[in-house]
Amino acid sequence: MGLEYNAGVKELGIVANWRAVRETRTRPALIFGTSSDRIGTPNGQSYFATLSKSLQPHLGVPISPYVGLSYSEFEKRVLVPWGVNASLGRHWSATLLHDGVRSHLAATYNWQRYSVTALAVGNPDGKRDPGLNFSVSF
Repeated sequence: MGLEYNAGVKELGIVANWRAVRETRTRPALIFGTSSDRIGTPNGQSYFATLSKSLQPHLGVPISPYVGLSYSEFEKRVLVPWGVNASLGRHWSATLLHDGVRSHLAATYNWQRYSVTALAVGNPDGKRDPGLNFSVSF
């Protein structure tokens, strides 16, 4: 649980995740949470439930797909976000994500409790805008 600041629209919000069901070899994890609304929205909070599953034990490759349901305050409707994360080594990962409206690409570097993510953000005209996210876990 923490705070999330969106400098682009000067909005402070709550970000929280709760893993309700732990992933096993045969069962996906179930996570509930809240965060700011989709990338690119001017305001709003989202509330979500997500299923995720590592396929490493089954396919031998370090990928983890996910799918969920998210209520968007900005859109005032339920969206279906999905994506896949790939581990690229000890500190690096890449993610293809669809927020329920647009697709984005992300590359993340994690080190101890810090992470930096470079984004290619999908926009309405089909082009990609650059983005950067920095986070600290406590």
